[in-house]
Amino acid sequence: MKKIILLWVLSVSWIHAQEKKVENEGQVWIGYMTSVKLNNHFSIWNDFHYASENFFLARHGLTYNFSKQVSVTGGFAWGYLSTSSTNQLVRGELRPWAQLMFNSKLDDYWQTQQRIRYDARYKEAIENGEIVHGKYTFNHRLRYMLNVRRTIDGQPFGPHSTFLSLNNEILVNFGKNIHSNNLDQFRASLLVGKSFDNITVQLGYMYRYVPQGTADSYKNYHGLTLWVNQNFKTKKGAEETVRHQ
Repeated sequence: MKKIILLWVLSVSWIHAQEKKVENEGQVWIGYMTSVKLNNHFSIWNDFHYASENFFLARHGLTYNFSKQVSVTGGFAWGYLSTSSTNQLVRGELRPWAQLMFNSKLDDYWQTQQRIRYDARYKEAIENGEIVHGKYTFNHRLRYMLNVRRTIDGQPFGPHSTFLSLNNEILVNFGKNIHSNNLDQFRASLLVGKSFDNITVQLGYMYRYVPQGTADSYKNYHGLTLWVNQNFKTKKGAEETVRHQ
């Protein structure tokens, strides 16, 4: 666990070492994520995110669960982005995506989650400072996230746990339209979470380091973050859960 925390600290330190021209902005990020269990293997994924003056994204997909520890999801997302000239969410994006997720239980009080996600990003083109609706630029994006959770209520993880959540994610662009900087952004967050049966609420701080249009320009976002996760079961999914208990 000490190695994981050290990796997180070193990642933040490396990011800051690259800074040249930096702006700092506050932000509010609200996310609502749901999973609808169809049966023991399949579930429907939906999540919605709003980051003030930056983006709105709706993501949908179908998940196949190999086990409680490993799952794969693929689907489609759509949303709107701000641009370098305005904080309004005016630039459309279409995004096929897929991910592989690994969950592990270190002991009764520690859990980790690792996620590898691929985004195929089709963003509306910008020419002469204006958005060209219906015309898109394309690039690939690969993401790796590490999440570590620790209960803080003195109890093992359960349906009503209170916990701390440390997240670290790096996002990298590639493709013919990427020229000066492959780093899309770096994210780190520390959240306090509480579970209520099928709902988990997390509240805390997120730091985002985002390169801008030129090679020596960056933004630091300091955000108040509220994430809500909710799990549902169809009648068949609930029946299969009972049969396998």
